[in-house]
Order: sequence, then C-alpha cells, then structure tokens
Amino acid sequence: MLTGTNLVYTKKYNLRIVHEVIRVHGPLSRADVARHTQLSVQTVSNLVKELLSLRLVQEGGRRSEGRGAPSTELTINPDGAHAIGLDLDRDHLTGVLVDLAGQVRQRMHMEVETPSPAEVVDLMCGMVETMATRQGLGVGDLAGLGVGVPGPMRRDEQGTGYLVNPKAFPGWHDIPLAGRLRERLDTPVYLENNALAAAVGERWYGAGRQVGTFFYIYVGSGLGGGLIMNGQPYEGFTGNAGEIGYLPTVLSGDASTPATEDAPHVGLHFNMPRLYERLRRGGTEVGTLEELDQLFAKSHPGMLAWMDDAADHLTALVLAIEYVLDPEAICFGGRLSDRILAGLMDRVAQLLPTRRPHGKVSVPRHLVATAGVDAGALGVATLPIYEIFAPAPRLLLKDRRGGAHGGSGLRRSARSL
Repeated sequence: MLTGTNLVYTKKYNLRIVHEVIRVHGPLSRADVARHTQLSVQTVSNLVKELLSLRLVQEGGRRSEGRGAPSTELTINPDGAHAIGLDLDRDHLTGVLVDLAGQVRQRMHMEVETPSPAEVVDLMCGMVETMATRQGLGVGDLAGLGVGVPGPMRRDEQGTGYLVNPKAFPGWHDIPLAGRLRERLDTPVYLENNALAAAVGERWYGAGRQVGTFFYIYVGSGLGGGLIMNGQPYEGFTGNAGEIGYLPTVLSGDASTPATEDAPHVGLHFNMPRLYERLRRGGTEVGTLEELDQLFAKSHPGMLAWMDDAADHLTALVLAIEYVLDPEAICFGGRLSDRILAGLMDRVAQLLPTRRPHGKVSVPRHLVATAGVDAGALGVATLPIYEIFAPAPRLLLKDRRGGAHGGSGLRRSARSL
C-alpha cells in the first residue's frame, strides 16, 4: 500500500538529515550544512536551533569565510545521548556504553558458557546498571539498550525478536529476551543479529561512514554477515538476510551431500570450538581467541593451515557477494584479532584474481572493520542511536495505523527526533 506524507514527517526527516550531515562532515557552519543538504539557509538555521535546544549539537569555534562576519562551527555534542550495547555469544558477554560520537565510555566483559535465559537476563541487567552508574546516568537516561545475538531470528507482528533453534544456546528457542529485559529495565531494548548490528555500527561510526552499500563479513564464534544498502540496513523479509554461514559448502565435492540440517555449510569451518578441537587433535592446547592470535603470530603450522582453508571458503563467499549484490565495499570484522583478519584478507586478495572470470568491470574495495574485537557490542550499542537519529526514508511514510512512522527493520523507539 502506498502512503503519502505531510510537513510533520518532512520536518522530522530534515532534522535528522541536518544532524547526520554535522555528525559525518563536521565541524560545519550553517552555510556548509545548507550546501550539503540543499536546504535553504533559513530552514537549516531553524533546524539547528532545535538541535541546539535538544543539546544534540554544539557550537564551537568561529572561522572566516571571505567577506562578512566569521561563521560559527557546529559539531555533534557527544553527551547528547548515551546507549549501551551487549553482545552475547556462547562463550562471552561483552558490554559497552557509548556516547553520541561513538566513543566507548564504559566497557565490561565476562566469560560465560552456554548460560540459561534466566542467567543471561540477570547478567545483562547487572551489566547495564553498573555501566550506567559508573557514567553517572540512570538506566532511564539512556537512549536505549541494544542486544546482539547469533542468528537466525524471527519477529512477531509487534517487531519483538526471538532466537530460532540456536544451536549455540540449547533451550533458547522462542525466548523473548528483549521483552524480558524491557520488564526489568526502564529503557527501550533492541534485539538484533550481531552481524547486522556490527554492520550498522561500522556504517555509523567506522569505515563505512562514507560508503553507501557494503557487506560486512562477521567472524565471531561462527560466521555471519550484514548488508548496508544505500546507507540503510537491509534485514530481508524475515529479518535474516546475510546469514552466509548457512550457505552449503561447495568445495571438495560437498555439494552432493543430502540437504539435511547437518549438511556441511560454510559456517562450520568458522566455528571456533571446532577450530580449537582441530588444533588440540594436532597437539596444541588452545581455548581462546587471544591464544589463536598468538599461534598466528608464531606462524603455527596448524593455524596457518586453517587460515588457508578459511581463505578458500571466504574467497567463494566474496565472489558470490560481488556478483549477487554488487556492493561498493566488503568489510571484514568480528572477534578475531586485527592481525588474523589482515592475514585472511591478504590470502583472499591473492586467490580472487585466479577465481574471477575475465573481464569483470570493477571490484569492491576490501575494508578492515574499525571496532576490533568489540565489533558486536559497539554495533548493537549503535542501534538505539541509529533508531533515534538516522535519516531513514521510512520517516516520510505515514503509518497506516494512524500513529507515528512505522515500517519494518530496526525496531521503533519510545524516544525519537
């Protein structure tokens, strides 16, 4: 169904556009903002006045622009909003508290081992309250809480997310984690696949700030992916776009394997517990990502063999991404060390020319994610801020139910520009 818009929705969208331009390109004068947005100087001045009153931008120094009085520069006010992100996987729970500029103000990390839903809710609530208190905030002062979990997921008609048959979390099927956290905490909660959340974080704060369309390959305890298309996260019809780890293995004759739930798929090769076991069978005791980094630094034969195999699988995935999505860039990130990621990227770069058909017109850039091992936590911390401040085109659509703007994708916030 097609819907129209009105001046209320247009103003909200323009307010976010101005905020976004200052965030990405600042410091800027009001005239600079008008040139970037193609809005009139008077419109920009009115919108900036509102952003200043909300303490979301701040005035800084003055600079001369030829004739006339010097102009005042505008920048994002880092203390204009704060959000918390919690990244949960089978072996860890990591939390960060970030400001509006994306700076990590607080960080907590704990090792866990397949915890129960009740245990996770208690741990998460404690972590949120501790980080907020350390920052001098109440939980109700936060823009919201983002929670990242491995996929796949499903959403009900209200947008509430649930894990679906997560092998990493026995007993978690259809657990309403976000709902239980909302019952305990006075703040909006956003549940998202950690790979897509990492892509949003990279778009908002990292290497993807100037890239409109890119695919994020996320290596955590397994393999996932997230797609940013024309500056917006793309979730797909069921919210599970980018689950590249479930693609069937097509190397070494695996394509003939019957298509059961246990059929070989790419993600199995990037399953960290399986890698630890592989190295142990070779006589090397290992159980953490830090130990993997040390093995790679020492050119451990078993680790290098895994790197070569991993690059083989990644090269096939990269080619599929290139031809199906045609992105401007492919970003590599996750919980592996920067050193290991760089090693994988080097190997993929060497293999790609031998695998591509001749005559390909252009190839996407390869980027290293900037968030490091906290990519998942920083990504989900971005979700509340993204929901409140990002200039998503859906803001221009009137909600058919008669309320504020709706739409699928990242869930709506109780607070919004």
